[in-house]
Amino acid sequence: MRPAEILKRNMPLLIFIAAFIFYGISAGLKITAQSHTPDYIYLAHSFLHGKTNLIELPADTFDLIFFKDKWYVIGGISPALLALPFVAFFGIQFSDVFFGVLIGALNAAMMYSLLSVFVEKISTRLWLIILFAAGTAHWALASVGSVWLNAQLTALLFMILFVRETLRGKAWLAGLWLGMAFLARPPIITAALFYLSYVVFQEREFRSVLRKLIPFGAALSGCAAAMLVYNYLRFGNPLEFGYGYLIGTKTLTDTYNLSGGFNIRYMPCNIYVSLFGTPNINLHPLPTVNEVCSYLNPIADTFGKASSFFNPLGMSMFIATPALFLIFRAKIKDKLVLSAWVGTLSVILPIWMYHATGWVQFGYRFITDFMVFLFVLLGCAVKRAGNLEKILISLSVGMGAVGLYLTYYAVFGLLWNEMFVEMARKIYHIVF
Repeated sequence: MRPAEILKRNMPLLIFIAAFIFYGISAGLKITAQSHTPDYIYLAHSFLHGKTNLIELPADTFDLIFFKDKWYVIGGISPALLALPFVAFFGIQFSDVFFGVLIGALNAAMMYSLLSVFVEKISTRLWLIILFAAGTAHWALASVGSVWLNAQLTALLFMILFVRETLRGKAWLAGLWLGMAFLARPPIITAALFYLSYVVFQEREFRSVLRKLIPFGAALSGCAAAMLVYNYLRFGNPLEFGYGYLIGTKTLTDTYNLSGGFNIRYMPCNIYVSLFGTPNINLHPLPTVNEVCSYLNPIADTFGKASSFFNPLGMSMFIATPALFLIFRAKIKDKLVLSAWVGTLSVILPIWMYHATGWVQFGYRFITDFMVFLFVLLGCAVKRAGNLEKILISLSVGMGAVGLYLTYYAVFGLLWNEMFVEMARKIYHIVF
């Protein structure tokens, strides 16, 4: 077998290794440490002892659920299930930052695998993977750990697998992977509309559609049932997800208690932040994100000593990742493109009704929940990476670096460049 053929066959593995090194360096000195909210590591530890509540608590109980004298972890169980073998081997001090680096590298490899299904040119796939790995919020999320970000990384992993198996015609696997994504980020279950639309557009005949919907629905229902049982074991109510008992930021908990977790009144704020939000500059007649999202007051409008230009409440995903403008070149007549738009809207509409924008973030981190559909659109829109595409991707990577810098500061309270200098000094002393 020729070297070129060997390289082609092993590209996902090579991308995993490269992404792992890239995110590992980005995590820096914190790669073996735990963030302030390593909650899924502690949940995995509890699972190993047959408990759904935390039998040991992290140093900080922020963003945990307190219910009837017991502590629980917000969200589903997928991240803890993936962390189980690592916690079993390394113990409860296993790094949730390392876990995020690992899942982030898997995401990059699986995204390449997905793009291989419908993007012909290898060079185009590689440019899109550079965009995914370093030009989106994924770079920051995969480098800093923490409960919310690791949940999103895990959900994205299963969303990529869900879309890949949908395109391959594997109904039950598609249902299983979407179910696992749901067990990481429950609102993401609405992405089932992508599968439904894709099957209907492809098959058209009712019996053929039904043959693909039944195994898909059965697998997805099994995961949904697991979530309901998990809720019942925790709260005595299968439909209770525990957000009302969260010990978190007072502004967010007050907002939740006032108008619920999902409400149409939150849509103007979320739409504005995700699509039109700008940094802290005066652009009349455009309002600031703080003005549009005034119900979240009091909120900080800077990243402290790290930056006064960017607003931690959020910013347009098209500013944070300029290459996303390319999605509008995808031809709507293409059935896959149409299904990808259905998937995007099915996920983003409920997110727009959520009571928070993503809170302290660079750009719009909830993009991760529907990012796989955006890359399907990009894969359909970009047949070859020309000068325009390369410029937009390069600009996106630059913004991704800013996002890493500010997210690192938001999670650890450290300036990334100062940490990196210190890491270089330690390596120098070890070597020399």
